[in-house]
Amino acid sequence: MFRTVLTVLATVLGVLFTLNNFDHVSVHLLMGKAVEIRLIFIIFISFLLGYIVRHFVGISREEELKRRLLLLRKKKHDVANDNLFDDLE
Repeated sequence: MFRTVLTVLATVLGVLFTLNNFDHVSVHLLMGKAVEIRLIFIIFISFLLGYIVRHFVGISREEELKRRLLLLRKKKHDVANDNLFDDLE
């Protein structure tokens, strides 16, 4: 029940936000020519580009953490093997 109410509330807020930002705005491209586009599309494209950048940054960070974890596990395994051979002597 709570999820349903939350979903309906989020949908209503999204629709109201879209209706309030449905005006045309001028966007000047790199070529210098102005293009008329609706503000909601500019907001959506900005959100999408931000999400994509954050996604790829997250992937690279995850890969770095995996490499660090692998190195730490390898060091721990090497230290454990060194201690095992020290006990045999």
